[in-house]
Amino acid sequence: MLRLIKSKFNDLKFRGKLLLSHLIIALIPILLLGTLSFYQSYRAQLKELENEARSSLNQAASILDYKINRYNMLCEFLVLNRELSAVFLKDYGSNYFRMYLDFRDFVDPMIAQTKLMDEDIEDITFYTSGDLLGIRGNILPLEELREQPWYNGEKGRRWIVHDGRVYLLQQLISNLRESNYMVITIHHDSLFADLDRLSDHISVSIEGRDQEPVYQSPMSAPQAARDTTVLREPLQNVDWAIKYTLSHANAYFNALTIFKITFFVIMLSLLITFCLIYIFSTNFTRRIVRLKNKVDKVEQDNLDVVIYSSSKDEVGQLTNGIAKMLGRINSLIKQVYEAEIAKRESEYNQLIAQINPHFLYNTLSFINWRAVKKHDIETSYIIASLAKFYRTTLNKGKTRVRVRDELENIKAYIDLQLIMHDGGFEVEYEVDDDLLGQEIIHFILQPIVENAIKHGFADAAGEDRLLQILVYRTGRELKLSVRDNGVGMLPEQASRLLLAESGSSGCGVKNVNDRIRLYYGPEYGLDIESGLELGTTVTITVPYEP
Repeated sequence: MLRLIKSKFNDLKFRGKLLLSHLIIALIPILLLGTLSFYQSYRAQLKELENEARSSLNQAASILDYKINRYNMLCEFLVLNRELSAVFLKDYGSNYFRMYLDFRDFVDPMIAQTKLMDEDIEDITFYTSGDLLGIRGNILPLEELREQPWYNGEKGRRWIVHDGRVYLLQQLISNLRESNYMVITIHHDSLFADLDRLSDHISVSIEGRDQEPVYQSPMSAPQAARDTTVLREPLQNVDWAIKYTLSHANAYFNALTIFKITFFVIMLSLLITFCLIYIFSTNFTRRIVRLKNKVDKVEQDNLDVVIYSSSKDEVGQLTNGIAKMLGRINSLIKQVYEAEIAKRESEYNQLIAQINPHFLYNTLSFINWRAVKKHDIETSYIIASLAKFYRTTLNKGKTRVRVRDELENIKAYIDLQLIMHDGGFEVEYEVDDDLLGQEIIHFILQPIVENAIKHGFADAAGEDRLLQILVYRTGRELKLSVRDNGVGMLPEQASRLLLAESGSSGCGVKNVNDRIRLYYGPEYGLDIESGLELGTTVTITVPYEP
């Protein structure tokens, strides 16, 4: 995937690369800023909602605490009233009239007055096992209390919410036989009215002492726990705790509203950034496009294009560098053109030079025929050797010959030199017959043999002059040696021999060495060993080709 993206990016034009890269560079901080802005605004909105919810929770807890405390005090007022308590403690026996008077004078007025003081009290019921049963409709047997699903037998005062009704259960001052209870039924909606008027993003519930549900607001609670915050506030006058479940949706939507504004600013910034980048990239790439067009013309063999820039930046330096390179190319083309013309002239001259030796060779062959016809054997031998020498020297225009042909050429040359020097030296050949088929560049022995005869045997008084021609192999190297026992030379003179200038003595030896090094490489060539009155050995080293 990364390779494909890289390939697509490399295929874009330079201006497109600039636009894309600058947009990405500009987009990253803008997106980071927008994301950070949304996150910070979301956190701020959430914090504000939590603070508002906490304040609302404290207020709702205070109101509910106040209501519960008011009913607790009312309950205590009734329970601690001596006349009311005395009614449930008396043993009326069969004195029903006295019972009637107590209810008429004390119990009924107190209950009526209590209900009149608080309209949210629906009923006040007493549960007893004494003699008061049946005297009023709000005095019920204790067994009925025990049968209520919300009663668990606990003594003391208890707040109970069951099946949409609120009960305040209070144990009365007991007699020796059994306990008596008062149950105040309170209007459910009036007690929890303040909890139903909260925000849509807050779900309210009340939990009991063992976290059993006491109350749940009509609005549905948020579904995702990860998107909610739970706040709890215990009540002081009852074993309840109010729980607020705060949804983050409102904070998210508020933050999203802020982000929309931020997003609009981001898009506007990107648009302005794109326009600026487009202007700058177009201005920057204009000179590159102009340079490319000129290079295209050069590619179409138009080498007369004028390329120049007065700018000092990298593009200007590149333009002027290409201009200099184009100038050098034109100069090199001119040089190559002139060299090609010189080469053609050289080949023509060489062709003419070859014509003359052929004419000379044919003429010598005709003279040799005339000498044989007139029985002039010596003249015929000289002419035959000279013709053989020229024939092997020409080698049909080839640059490589076999060792056999090179030896045939040098033997013809030495025969001519023996005639010219009246047999003044002896010649020995030590040749490995297995090497006669090896190919080497031609005409490399004659300049060395000529130098040996001319300079090695320069002393006319010398005797027993010997010239040796050796052909042998050492490893992967083929060696041809020319050895003489002539006057020799100093080692310094031998070293200078390979550096001889054209036209000087020994330049033929240097030419042979240069030809070998150019053809085979710098590790091959001539090696000269010599000493005064010790003779000279010149060894030619070329690669052995099995």
